[in-house]
Amino acid sequence: MSRLDRLRERWPVSPRVHAYAAWAALVLFTLIIISGAAVRLTGSGLGCPEWPRCNGTSVTPSDGHAYIEFGNRMVTTPVSIAAVLCLVFALLRRPYRKDFTVLGALLVAGVAIQAVLGGITVMTGLNPFTVMSHFLLSMVTLVIASLLVWRVVRERRAQSETPSHDPLLVGLVRALTVFGGAVVFIGTAVTASGPYAGGEGTDDTVSRLTLFGDDTFNDIITWHARVAMVFGIAAVALWLFARLRGARALLWPLTAVCVLVAITGAIGTLQYHILDYPAWTVWLHVSSVALTWNALLWSWLAAGRPERAAEPVAPAPPPREPATV
Repeated sequence: MSRLDRLRERWPVSPRVHAYAAWAALVLFTLIIISGAAVRLTGSGLGCPEWPRCNGTSVTPSDGHAYIEFGNRMVTTPVSIAAVLCLVFALLRRPYRKDFTVLGALLVAGVAIQAVLGGITVMTGLNPFTVMSHFLLSMVTLVIASLLVWRVVRERRAQSETPSHDPLLVGLVRALTVFGGAVVFIGTAVTASGPYAGGEGTDDTVSRLTLFGDDTFNDIITWHARVAMVFGIAAVALWLFARLRGARALLWPLTAVCVLVAITGAIGTLQYHILDYPAWTVWLHVSSVALTWNALLWSWLAAGRPERAAEPVAPAPPPREPATV
């Protein structure tokens, strides 16, 4: 018996306890995206201009914007604990599953990489490309956390982890998710070229994304709005298609996608066309995007794999005629 087997015998973890850790990781990985957006939108991105220290020889903050930036760093602590618990509980759970251990290890690795990338973001003075990478990596960690929660929930319900649906429907759900990822990517470019560089509160000059010159922000936000509108129409069309095909298991996640896309679009219209882009609306927009991404991932998982066509049954051989004497 290996040492791990002995530990599992001594401190067994039930699937229920492991499920609690998985749900906590998904919630916390979502919340840290929201808190990170608050840091940027309050102009506190360089409140702690050093890493891992906050300022000079001090690890702790000393003023308002430093407290905001340091607070976001501290959110990493419960996120890290949840990720480590997912890994430890996966190793000790009974029955043991290797895929849960792999997903737990990926969550821990994601936290470590995010911490390093966050430090690089600060040390490069909030370079727009590192800020975009920081956000996009957060979306990748949500993929891992969502997959873990999905498998844990399906196992506890004794349901198949990869349901099967109409091949066309499965392909469309996957295409919609990839399309949503593209919309998110363009959205990061909007923020990277927009007025909230993250250093306003500390009077730091932060470079902006200028791919198209001085009009980069207006150009990218126009393209983002158009692509997002097409995405919203596609989401509603896919919901109708799933309903016509009778895919009841897909209706709930796709309904969540449609509702959240509508909310996100309404916030986007409010922030850009009515209220002249105030910071609090951008924060609501980012928060809604994180929730929409979770709903898209759940839709992908609920779609499962294309169902196989039924193999044709060979016709029965004709009955043999009785032999004549």
